[in-house]
Amino acid sequence: MKKVVVNDTNVFIDLFDVGLLEGLFSLPWEVHTTELVMLELQREGEAETVNRYKEEGRLRVPVFSPKEMMQIVALLPPDRSHSDISITDCSVWYYAKKNNYALLTGDRKLRRVSESDNVEVHGIIYVFDSLKEAGIISAREAAAKLRQLYSINPRLPKEAIERRLRQWDGETNNEGGSL
Repeated sequence: MKKVVVNDTNVFIDLFDVGLLEGLFSLPWEVHTTELVMLELQREGEAETVNRYKEEGRLRVPVFSPKEMMQIVALLPPDRSHSDISITDCSVWYYAKKNNYALLTGDRKLRRVSESDNVEVHGIIYVFDSLKEAGIISAREAAAKLRQLYSINPRLPKEAIERRLRQWDGETNNEGGSL
């Protein structure tokens, strides 16, 4: 059975920024997102590129009913001054929870609230691990792209990145037969 993942905006942006968006759609996953996420893709090329996957049938984007939209809005914290959870965050959280799909996000607060609601949540490192394990990218490319991404997005989990880089750099050094 194919794994189904619901993408948050930041995962699309991170993969777009390092040229790995096609890799995401090459994984043996069924990729979904929401219209609200699609509306957040505003930098040059992002929306057009992601929309192409939708047009090709490789990205599923549900249309929420008015009742579902009310349920999504109800997920917003009552005191918005203490939360960065947006309506877009609530849309992917709701959709993943409703369908028992995994959520892909780099947003710490969204991760925390989704996990506390028993939603399976993974981040960009999981995507990199999956791309490498599937043979879509080599250890050398995974390390180079992860370094590039960390230089663009320093909010990523530094320790997890350093661990992967040590591992992938070691694999790269072993490919040549010597350290």
